[in-house]
Amino acid sequence: MRNLHLFSIKNKIDFENNLNILKPNQYYECAFICNNKIIFFEKKICFIKFKDLRHLTIKKENLNFLGKKGNTLFIGASISLKKLKKLFKDRLFSLVSLRDCISLVNNEQVSYLSSLFYLEKWKNENKFCSKCGTRNKFKHLKNFLECSNKSCLKKIFPKLDPTVIILIKNNNKILLARNKNWKQNLYSCIAGFCEPNESLEQTVIREAYEEVGLKLKNINYLFSQFWPFANNLMVGFEAMSSSVKLKINKSEIEDAIWVTRKELLSLKSKKKIILPKKYAIAHSLIAHWQKS
Repeated sequence: MRNLHLFSIKNKIDFENNLNILKPNQYYECAFICNNKIIFFEKKICFIKFKDLRHLTIKKENLNFLGKKGNTLFIGASISLKKLKKLFKDRLFSLVSLRDCISLVNNEQVSYLSSLFYLEKWKNENKFCSKCGTRNKFKHLKNFLECSNKSCLKKIFPKLDPTVIILIKNNNKILLARNKNWKQNLYSCIAGFCEPNESLEQTVIREAYEEVGLKLKNINYLFSQFWPFANNLMVGFEAMSSSVKLKINKSEIEDAIWVTRKELLSLKSKKKIILPKKYAIAHSLIAHWQKS
């Protein structure tokens, strides 16, 4: 999906060795995370501008280089509540979950905040080397952990789980389904994790058959998205079903319905259906179909 992450090879800098060395007209924008919550200041501000990060006195290992755009370097800092109150004693702030952040900031900022959330969670879950038990050190430039034991130096890279999400079509209708654990009236597309022995296309076929009993054809890739809440790389497909007859797997799916564009608009206006938030890939899949 477009606009999700602006980090690229040409934007990488030697963050560890140039932490406080900025060119003229360059500055940092820093976001803060505390106990897996993003810090929001007054007026829905989550990134604060700095010319120099030294006065924050935050350890280098608690800083994350999130990306670079033009003359702006986007930084994320993990911070304790005690230090947060000390540094920003004259400012009001609140701790906001990443899910709630999605509706408060633009897509570009969501991308950076997602990176910050994921990297901090991943680092906290991998503090020690699984081979020798020595503490790991975070390498900012390439975003990996390395064992600090010089006779080991085992590297650990971020783990992503490939997951398919499918816009299933039949003539002028699409299939929407809901999990029993979701909030009331929320419907989305069928999705599922890849098994170790599968291609993405095989996962699409298996998940559709397992969850709603449909056999699919004409499987086409559309776009993808990183989803930080479960470390998923969501891969979006569209596919055709030759039948509308459903066999719902009640252990996974509470309900599934076929809808036309007109029916979907009507159900939305009556609040009988709630669609995924705009940042979610499911929303983009449905919007792609509505515009086609």
